[in-house]
Amino acid sequence: MARPLLLFTIIIGVLFGFSLFILWLVAITHKVKFHVAGADLTQFNLTDDDQLLYNLDLNITAGNPSQRFGINFDNIQVAVLYHDIEFGNTTLAPFYQGQDGTRLLRMKFDGQRPVKLDAVRLAVFTLEQIAEIFSIQVELRLKIRVNVAVVKIKLNPKVDCGFNVPLLSRRRSSFLRFRIIGCRVRY
Repeated sequence: MARPLLLFTIIIGVLFGFSLFILWLVAITHKVKFHVAGADLTQFNLTDDDQLLYNLDLNITAGNPSQRFGINFDNIQVAVLYHDIEFGNTTLAPFYQGQDGTRLLRMKFDGQRPVKLDAVRLAVFTLEQIAEIFSIQVELRLKIRVNVAVVKIKLNPKVDCGFNVPLLSRRRSSFLRFRIIGCRVRY
């Protein structure tokens, strides 16, 4: 009777230890940092037939401050939004981010997309158009792998970044710089 109890205790201990290891690993990967490094908006117009014409160059850094392990970014889907309405998207090439390193991700969003702005969003768009500074959000949906010893952990974090970017026009050179609202990583 004591033997099954001992076996049960060992199994519970191993499962508890493995659970703590997984929680520790997830906490460590929370340290993955994203930062909007730069943005150039050269076109952002809404036509009479609700077509948004846009041209946005965007640079985001992905940093791995961990000195213990690297991260494989297997899939990176990026969407840009204007007040929660997606107007552009792209998929970036997979890459490996080594220990304690940073990678610059360059993206270009150019084209037109039908968008329907409600009255409040249209009023905000009009004000931002007058000021020539627009609020943009970026969503990154990731599939990453972290390898620690023989354990491979797959995670699907989502990164949300926000920033205000001035419209660069031919009439004037913008002395205003974009303002970063911040990036948040969620698992």
